[in-house]
Amino acid sequence: MYEQIDLSETDLFKRIEKIGIQKLHIQQRFPRVFDFLASTIQEESDEVKEIIKQKVDPIYEQGLEKMYDCIDYSKFRKDIDIEKAIEILNWTMFGFGEKGLKQINSFENLSEFGEQYLEEWNRYAEILKYSFYK
Repeated sequence: MYEQIDLSETDLFKRIEKIGIQKLHIQQRFPRVFDFLASTIQEESDEVKEIIKQKVDPIYEQGLEKMYDCIDYSKFRKDIDIEKAIEILNWTMFGFGEKGLKQINSFENLSEFGEQYLEEWNRYAEILKYSFYK
């Protein structure tokens, strides 16, 4: 998935939306993959936690690096601490993703869920964009 990130898109919010669409396509093709990834967070075995830390954590870190690579940070307002804004954005994305995982089982049609999910994300993104961008 990370290899498919369009680094020519320099608007952070547009890139995040495109990544979200990719995730939805993955969810449709492999419905249990995100359940599996969520379960790694809840692992209690110290031995397994260490393996996860060695193998999964670097993948997440690589993904975050790619997500923010070549972004046009000049779009941010001058009075905004960009690092803090990105941290707020990461918290929002994580929380929104958790909310989506809880809701997805209530939809029989994943395409319908995906459309509603993206519409809702776009409403949050517009608020953040209005708060952070010039």
